[in-house]
Amino acid sequence: MLPLVLGPLLKHRVWGGTRICPFLGLPDPPKPIGEAWLVADLPDSIADGTSPVVAGHGTGGTLKEVMATDRDLVLGRAAASPSGDFPLLVKLLDADEPLSVQVHPSAAYARAHPDCFLKSEAWLVLAARADAVLYRGIRPGIDAATFRRHLHEGGVVNDLMREPVRAGQTYWLPSGICHALGAGTMVAEYQTPSDTTFRVHDWDRNDPTRPLHLEQALECILFGSEQVLNAPDDHEPWRNCGGSWRGRTRVRTELFRVDELEAPMGTTADLPQRDTPSVWTLVSGNARLSSGAWQANLAAGASFILPAEVEECALLATEPVALLVATLPDALRGHDDRVAWHLA
Repeated sequence: MLPLVLGPLLKHRVWGGTRICPFLGLPDPPKPIGEAWLVADLPDSIADGTSPVVAGHGTGGTLKEVMATDRDLVLGRAAASPSGDFPLLVKLLDADEPLSVQVHPSAAYARAHPDCFLKSEAWLVLAARADAVLYRGIRPGIDAATFRRHLHEGGVVNDLMREPVRAGQTYWLPSGICHALGAGTMVAEYQTPSDTTFRVHDWDRNDPTRPLHLEQALECILFGSEQVLNAPDDHEPWRNCGGSWRGRTRVRTELFRVDELEAPMGTTADLPQRDTPSVWTLVSGNARLSSGAWQANLAAGASFILPAEVEECALLATEPVALLVATLPDALRGHDDRVAWHLA
């Protein structure tokens, strides 16, 4: 198979900003864009939820169509999502205003509600205003009864842990962690493929299209020692990945791993072939992806999937480049914890 180069799905959000379209080299839209879904293969019940394939294998179709015909070639030894789809959703988020305070289904809730799926996610901060913050987790000493009371009294924001944010930080948000992205922050989000969100507070927007889901949320929110929160600067130091390439791990979980790679202009890399797919996203610069006579020019924001059964490919940095590369665990062996990439 050739790689699958995917096009973005732009999503208007009331809290959205103006940075995503310039980042992707697209004209300014009439409404604020809060999200760009770079890699998406959600169930059919989610409108506009599958990425178009703009170059490579399956050009002119969608990722869902490729998965329907070539799932085993794409996934290799990686497991599909619970609905049989590609098991990773990659987004850009641009928050000009804060996102709702929300939670995603816990494992127990998902088991009891087959139409809901886990949504564990990582935020890799790309840009942040000097005063930007995020909210992540419930403060020690706040139990479910206290939180419920504050929901109805209007003081729930004070129950959340508030953290300053800066570019380069990474935050892990497993399902069940109550959270909100603050204003002035742009992140790359890697998550399990689900769009199930329960809102507990929406900053008094009073928008009937954005209802609250208090009872569902209270069944899912974790409190006290149940919460597992990483330190925001826990990524590894840079390491040599072969030639002029260097890399470091930004996120390592049982669900996916994300590495950051950089190379100067003129550098060529033979992309490694693995037993599971990988997802590559250009964060900055331009590059040319090729396999034999086939090639595709890539700019910032471009994303492509290297299937498990991919043909030999090379990536040329036509400008200095930075990339995020996500890998999926081998269903038989789990994650390979050796150096993720060696690029010749």
